[in-house]
Amino acid sequence: MSTFKNTLTPLLQTQARDVTQDVEALKRIEVRELSTPPVTVPPTYTISKIVGKLKETNAYEAFVVEKDKVGMVTIRDILRASQIEGVKIAAVTKYPTKLSPTASLGQAARIMTDYRLRALPIVEDGEVTGAVTAKRVLEFILEKAPLNFQVGSLASGNLTMISESDTVAKARNLMVEKKIDHIPVTSDKKVSGIVTSSQIVFSLVPRERIGSETVGLEGLRILGFQARSLMDSDLVLFPAEKGASEALRGMLRTGRTYSLITVLDMVQGIVTPRDYVKILAEPEAKAEIPVYIVGLPEDPFESEVAKSKFLNVAATLNKAFPEIEEARSIIKTSESVKGKERRRYEVDVALTTARGVITYTHTGWDLSDIYDELAVRLKRLLTEKQRSTRRYLRRGLKKMRTR
Repeated sequence: MSTFKNTLTPLLQTQARDVTQDVEALKRIEVRELSTPPVTVPPTYTISKIVGKLKETNAYEAFVVEKDKVGMVTIRDILRASQIEGVKIAAVTKYPTKLSPTASLGQAARIMTDYRLRALPIVEDGEVTGAVTAKRVLEFILEKAPLNFQVGSLASGNLTMISESDTVAKARNLMVEKKIDHIPVTSDKKVSGIVTSSQIVFSLVPRERIGSETVGLEGLRILGFQARSLMDSDLVLFPAEKGASEALRGMLRTGRTYSLITVLDMVQGIVTPRDYVKILAEPEAKAEIPVYIVGLPEDPFESEVAKSKFLNVAATLNKAFPEIEEARSIIKTSESVKGKERRRYEVDVALTTARGVITYTHTGWDLSDIYDELAVRLKRLLTEKQRSTRRYLRRGLKKMRTR
């Protein structure tokens, strides 16, 4: 493995990413205007069968539709699985935030950026009516908002690379460790190809059996072959000084999920759909008070969802109620369902104010939904406390005047 240091020029590193009025307008667009048909699968699928489905539809993710919730399985989730042969998809399913049709594109972009997702489900009346995908967002950006800045300002540097003689198993391990989907491959210190997470996962399914009811994976042991035999040598390359719109157009035209960025004909960075989606993301919430959370789930995705959601709740409430001095949350997993496919959570939140501590508890299967509900309930409680205090003060002042 080798790591290339980012040597993009200071001009490119510090160049402002022009957020035009067009981009600001796009953030307010409702996601139903970008809705596309989702790839859905039943919860009875095995991991091997869903790999066949993803390869057949050339998709990165599929939504798992259940009675009372919507799960998701992505290529990265499958790549991370330690055992995949004959395993039900529940082992790798996570539960992203569901969007209402009227949710803003800026909100969707924030969630996709924070959780490194390429799609989110659009749910109405309990049913998945569509999806907003990174590809559709990129197409929308290209149609509606020319990006008048250099693509080098979007690039991520310090690339992790492997050589052509390294194994695909090594590429897989690095992707899991660093939470990435693209690894450039080098030969004689020059980039000669690239390996993606989709290529690795799709290589596990025999071509002649795609779509079969009994598609099976051979297991991670078959990834011992060299990267040169799997890598894509037809690279998408763009000089750092090229326009961001031109690079985006090239990605969409070739159907790739990356652009390698060069400086003096040397690869120095990479741009992926996430970098473009981030342009539309609403500003990240920042709490001005101490925020603590205990009992985070072991699953890294659910852990990130809980942290981000609670931070948003604390920041939003503190903005409306400056008297909040501290926010704490404790997550408990019900003992009765530990080790089973579904986990029920009990979440306690305590807000410390100058007048005392306000607490509330809510339970459910989905941490994202729990924190959304807690935000609503706590806002009501704080509003009621505020009104009670005002009534008390008014009564006190009236008595003072009658003395």
